[in-house]
Amino acid sequence: MTEAAAEALTAETLAEVPVDVPPVEQVGLVNVANVLTVLRICLVPVFVVCLVAGGTAWRLGALAAFGGASLTDFLDGQLARKRGLVTDFGKIADPIADKALIGAALITLSAIGELPGWVTGLILARELGITALRFAVIRRGVIAASQGGKLKTLLQIIAICLYVLPSSVGVLAVIREVVMAAALVVTLVTGVDYVIRAVRMSRLSPGGLRMADGVAGSAARELATEIVRLLTEAGRTVATAESLTGGLVAAALTDVPGSSRAFRGGVVAYATELKARLLGVDAGLLAAHGPVCAPVAAAMAEGVRQRLAATIGVATTGVAGPDPQDGHPPGTVHIAVSLADDTVVRTIALPGDRDEVRRLTVERVLGLLLGRLREECP
Repeated sequence: MTEAAAEALTAETLAEVPVDVPPVEQVGLVNVANVLTVLRICLVPVFVVCLVAGGTAWRLGALAAFGGASLTDFLDGQLARKRGLVTDFGKIADPIADKALIGAALITLSAIGELPGWVTGLILARELGITALRFAVIRRGVIAASQGGKLKTLLQIIAICLYVLPSSVGVLAVIREVVMAAALVVTLVTGVDYVIRAVRMSRLSPGGLRMADGVAGSAARELATEIVRLLTEAGRTVATAESLTGGLVAAALTDVPGSSRAFRGGVVAYATELKARLLGVDAGLLAAHGPVCAPVAAAMAEGVRQRLAATIGVATTGVAGPDPQDGHPPGTVHIAVSLADDTVVRTIALPGDRDEVRRLTVERVLGLLLGRLREECP
């Protein structure tokens, strides 16, 4: 913690700001985000049937189905993150739905002779290859999504819509070909970029924290770099409240050059009583449930945001191991990101030894923070 931040945390200041602990409900499998994902999957065969049928009316129906399915892709992720509806099913089904929609569109367009087969082959090879690569390096960390990836998806959707439009609408063939060419180029370039980052990550050992290598590995470094960039561009700031990570989240953020413009400070409240004294976590909550619970993570994030006068607060609490704590097995982790209008909490079970749990916690909370920033700072 900086000297200025330490001076700000006087006993009088800490006693002044109350923290309301939001209720945290268990996320069910059936929720609006997952329903939208399933709807997108169901719209895929509808789109294919309409496209193959031909004719202006059927083409417009195919366009409506594809457009609706693409809209659900945007909505389900937004709702899942903003309302805390992330589930294991959603994590698996969402990318499957995305690739099924785009893949079905490209394959069908090639099958009816409107899109060269080699274009479809290149795009699908890239998508399937990157998916396989993502699973290959997942033990070493999560590779942050790039802005190029968003542009790729947007261009693919626009290009497919132009190809699906009926000829009677009068869209010039050259326009759709140019957009598809741009989508293909961005798809391949982002694929190469992903491979380069994956190769760099693969050279790291799967476990252990490296202070000399961006604190928690290349994944955390990439996430932190993007976070600092977005915060700086938006004129926002972040503060951290950490327990099991012991300052590693703050270290990952401050490892980025120029982070002083976005990082306010951090509080390492390792002892339970310090969570109440330094961060304002309700003592009754701590006594009833202990420090390892979702409401405590939420209160820590809100407390550090308010006390360090930051725009955003993030928090980590959990059990790194090797021994259980208060009946919670090692790897039980709660992370939170707090903005002025809402606080998002995630409960996760992480594999590995103590170092691995701490490293993955840093990556997960930075990933959650980056997701919230991309919603707030598009």
